[in-house]
Amino acid sequence: MRVEWLCAGLLLLSLSAHAEKADKTKPVNLEADSVRVEESRRSAVYEGHVVLSQGTLMMTADRIEVQQDEHGFSSGNASGKPVYFRQKMDGREEFAEGWAERIVYDGRGDKLELSGQARLKRGDDELRGSLITYDAKTEFYQAQGSSNGVKGRVRAVILPKGAAKTTPTQVGKP
Repeated sequence: MRVEWLCAGLLLLSLSAHAEKADKTKPVNLEADSVRVEESRRSAVYEGHVVLSQGTLMMTADRIEVQQDEHGFSSGNASGKPVYFRQKMDGREEFAEGWAERIVYDGRGDKLELSGQARLKRGDDELRGSLITYDAKTEFYQAQGSSNGVKGRVRAVILPKGAAKTTPTQVGKP
């Protein structure tokens, strides 16, 4: 098992249905204060100022743990204050960004879960909640304002399609 492929599965967490497709063919670069690899368990743990990148994808976390099953599917979780990722959207000059205290990725199901002050931004659209889940196969998003006993509300900013972006020079002009 190559640790790089184990990491690559976690890297797909950034909205893989819309992510820059060329990123999958790029090398995985990883920096951390420490790494622990258990080949027999097909797992790796990266800790301390973890910076992971692959093509346009960049992720930072305090800790990233990844695991690969016998069929080659990867899963993992990243934790931090916060975990952050950013990746260019395929065919567009937009980026997807996410922030959360914990991000869990299921490679077999191609599902992503952001929890703990979760925030997901794609272009100018933004979604905030205590828990945000995303199914890349069905492109289904779900957000909850409350989770694990923490009360809150979901907040979303959705711009109309084709809406002109306001720049500082446009503000206040008729």
